[in-house]
Amino acid sequence: MARPAQARPSEQEPKPRIVQFNNRRYSIRLEPVFWRGLEDLAARNQLRLGKFVAQMEETYQGKNFSSFLRVFCMLDAERGLAEQHLGDGRASLVDLVEACPTPGVILSHERTIIACNAAFTSWLGTPGAPVVGADLTAIVQVRTRRSLNEVWQDMVNGGAASIDARILHVAPGRVSTAQGKILALPSNDPLTFYSVMWLTIAPQAR
Repeated sequence: MARPAQARPSEQEPKPRIVQFNNRRYSIRLEPVFWRGLEDLAARNQLRLGKFVAQMEETYQGKNFSSFLRVFCMLDAERGLAEQHLGDGRASLVDLVEACPTPGVILSHERTIIACNAAFTSWLGTPGAPVVGADLTAIVQVRTRRSLNEVWQDMVNGGAASIDARILHVAPGRVSTAQGKILALPSNDPLTFYSVMWLTIAPQAR
């Protein structure tokens, strides 16, 4: 199969565009590669670009919407890579984790959450909250016998197949605890590393 043409950096000057939905105009300045990414995402969701952008804007509460769209496109690309490396020709492990009733997340080499399931966000106590794209340790506390950075690097380097951890999530008036196991995932590409974290829910959440 021929490889898709790569975007040339010299051709990636930001391009301003105005998209509209429900009489609202969004003036956005993005590089062409990100415009193509947004158009592809909108098409996969069977939406016009304007409606897709409007839905994205509803979930965003920061000050730089263009930057948010860039990050969203990059996370989608990372998920696509994970599906390629972790797929079996029928369904990828990413899809299986998302469908699983046990709380779980897929992590990138940098411990970025690139996919999670509804059971995980339900355990957090914030169903539907934005979790994908966050660093794992920005969402939960991960307690290991040695420093997390040390044991994580061991796993990335092939020195360990898994990490056992105590997982805590602190929210106003609520502390949730669980046992966690982070497993290195097999990959067809030795330069690509992904892992999955499963939670065993503790019997109490105070």
